[in-house]
Amino acid sequence: MKSFRKEKLLVRLFAIFFLLRAYTSFAQAIREEDKLMASLNFGSSLPAGLLSMRSIALYENIYTEAELQEIQKYFQQAGIDAVSYMDIDYVLSGPEPARIFSTYFNSRNIKFFVLLQKKDNEYQIVFTEYNGTKSFVDKTHTSWKLSDASLSELLRSIYRFAVSTQKKENFLINDIPETGVFLNFFKGKQDERFSPDIRLFKSAIPRWGNEADDKELEAFLKENFKAKYELVDPELTDAELEEKGYRMVLRFVHTRGDVARDILGYDVTQTTSSLSTNYVIDNVPGIKTIPSKKIIYKFYFKNTEYGNIFLGNKWDADETWQDALRNHILSLRLDQKF
Repeated sequence: MKSFRKEKLLVRLFAIFFLLRAYTSFAQAIREEDKLMASLNFGSSLPAGLLSMRSIALYENIYTEAELQEIQKYFQQAGIDAVSYMDIDYVLSGPEPARIFSTYFNSRNIKFFVLLQKKDNEYQIVFTEYNGTKSFVDKTHTSWKLSDASLSELLRSIYRFAVSTQKKENFLINDIPETGVFLNFFKGKQDERFSPDIRLFKSAIPRWGNEADDKELEAFLKENFKAKYELVDPELTDAELEEKGYRMVLRFVHTRGDVARDILGYDVTQTTSSLSTNYVIDNVPGIKTIPSKKIIYKFYFKNTEYGNIFLGNKWDADETWQDALRNHILSLRLDQKF
């Protein structure tokens, strides 16, 4: 009887542990889209030149194809030249993809972003200026937003406001939204294993750039990462790190699980509605499932010279950077035996 009660208590404690971890993950998770919105300076006017220059529409994945087509129809009439529609979770997925997207936007002479959002059964459209860098936006430019429970009413309001405040100079605008732009995010190969170079050479670990997270990162690495490493400026490129003598660098993506797998080169036909995440507690591997539409962090090591990425031998993404990093580093230690 005592053995049964003890076992029952352990089960309850184990359940409470994961509930607390789930609550912590929820409390700490901040979408990259929310960070971007916090970087905007809103005013009462549409950004100047919206009807004469090119835009990119960044949409949340809950928008339907029919809704995107309706938006493009009104934009075409107003003179808003949204040359391409992109899933915002791809564009805001992390520092590495940001560099690729920024290069692409510059090559297409993009001047504005149009953010297509849905919150609490309400549509919201945000217009802001693209700053030409991998940070995408900043507070030096004035942004404008409008919302409505009806998409059609919202689009009509935007049309009326646009044509009454700016001169239309964009005329050659696509009838239908251009989607499905393919970009190659990595010049090297994708490898679903850990690189032995991590044991042999000093790795670069980029700081987060804020005091609290940097302290937590430093403490975790000191206790758990038993290889040569050095904390570095997160703005340093692979080429700059290679020049400083770093063979490997730790990178990450922060986005939906299905998007992360696509960006990192996994076989997307194997991506289901939920993904099995591998974690390690007290050197004992475990598995839990996370919905593939959930926002996660996924870490990987990258070779600074050739651009090859090493994802690890199992999917180890998680909802907070702390858990995702722990999963990756502890799995690395088990695999490489150090």
